[in-house]
Amino acid sequence: MPGVDLRSAVGRRFRYLMASYELELGGDLGEAEQALLRQHVVLQLESERLQADAIRGVTVDRDLLVRLTSEARRSLGALRAKVAKRKQPAPTLRDRLQQRAAGRAEVVD
Repeated sequence: MPGVDLRSAVGRRFRYLMASYELELGGDLGEAEQALLRQHVVLQLESERLQADAIRGVTVDRDLLVRLTSEARRSLGALRAKVAKRKQPAPTLRDRLQQRAAGRAEVVD
């Protein structure tokens, strides 16, 4: 992100969350998925900032905090669903046995 110092405390947290979620989502995210992930991480960072302010006794807009938290939850759910949709399901034991049997049949012929 041009013009953003990712060496600051917030920048490091941003990089950590991006890497952590990308790993959790299986890596190799496309551009659209990375954009959704960036949106989610920004929402999470703002939510964390408001939570920290509330803990320090600073007055915060609780409605904003609830909306941010809810939107972050929804955005992560949407991202997980998008990634899960593009991933192929793992082969079942039956699939593997059929592949093995097909390979043996080719050798015999």
